[in-house]
Amino acid sequence: MNIKEELMKLKTGLLTRRDIEEKEQNISNDTIKIVKDEYTTYRYINSRLRNLDDKVDNYINWYFKNAVKGHYTPIGEYSEPRRMRDLIEKVAVWYELRYPKYEVNRLMPGSSEERTEINEVMFNNNQYFNDTLDNSSKNINLNWSDFYNKEVFIKSLPSDEQFMFREVYYSSNVTIDANVPYLVRLHLTPDGIVDNAENFNYLKEDNFIDLDSYFVGKHIKEVLQYLKSNNISLNHNNNLEEAIKWHDKWVFLKDEFLNCVMYRIIERGGNRIGPRRAFLFAKEFNRNIDVPMMYGVDTSDPGLKLFVDEYIKAGGFKDLVCYENYHSKSSKNEKLETIKVGEIIDWLEPIEKRSKGRQYVNKH
Repeated sequence: MNIKEELMKLKTGLLTRRDIEEKEQNISNDTIKIVKDEYTTYRYINSRLRNLDDKVDNYINWYFKNAVKGHYTPIGEYSEPRRMRDLIEKVAVWYELRYPKYEVNRLMPGSSEERTEINEVMFNNNQYFNDTLDNSSKNINLNWSDFYNKEVFIKSLPSDEQFMFREVYYSSNVTIDANVPYLVRLHLTPDGIVDNAENFNYLKEDNFIDLDSYFVGKHIKEVLQYLKSNNISLNHNNNLEEAIKWHDKWVFLKDEFLNCVMYRIIERGGNRIGPRRAFLFAKEFNRNIDVPMMYGVDTSDPGLKLFVDEYIKAGGFKDLVCYENYHSKSSKNEKLETIKVGEIIDWLEPIEKRSKGRQYVNKH
């Protein structure tokens, strides 16, 4: 890439961030009443973005503002968003390597019938693999998707990148900032359930309820809700609320990270393979299967009905609104026509019946 191309790429990135920031500033007054936190703002903007790359930019922008800004040096503030974008791309590329085009065509119902299998390429026709194994081991049936599974991939990442795939746990001990001469503390399970509560009875004047016993078995959010509902005041920015905010922020960040990987899988794979590969990803990583379907309606695809059937079989909805020919648009901002899944079925079923009828006539 020459200097001119590099500068144009930088300019495009800056314009994209500015566009997203302008969307934040131009939220209508009615919506401002609804937008109470950064999550609602993020979702509001995301719901109005049609281009998948813009959704990734929205995430990077949120990540910068809520997880990077103020927590890193100026160098880190510049480099961390880029590292996050690179990680999103890395995971998308891994999924392409795990499920090449011909393997997606073999696994997902479509118009192409592939003879090539990934197991043949990676194992049976791999000379190094065959030379390494002895004759008795060559009869072992290996599956590439299981062999190069997500656990193996995650373990191959640097530890800081592995963090994006780990479960987010609550701190085992949360000390409550309160104006009492005793240590008020919660002992939590990783899921935020109270194992033990200490000295909460000192936070309220009446002692009709033993709060230390009452809170055991309840979630940390239920503890906070009880204190607020009973007007038991806590110091500003107390550890109880901060522990909840920290947990929710990282759950949200990791959840949206996987969504962005799915967006890039769709974009990178093109009009047919991208959505189908993303559909496999969505099922494996517990993502919303609506998204690959929404962006997977290629009206020239002979296998579209089979893809729709697979979506419905997996629990999809006929009233889902999809974008027609998303990958065929001539510009990023081109307006896209929409169609419901049920309408796709109504449109394609007669064509499918006529096709089967012609096949029957030809056979006889």
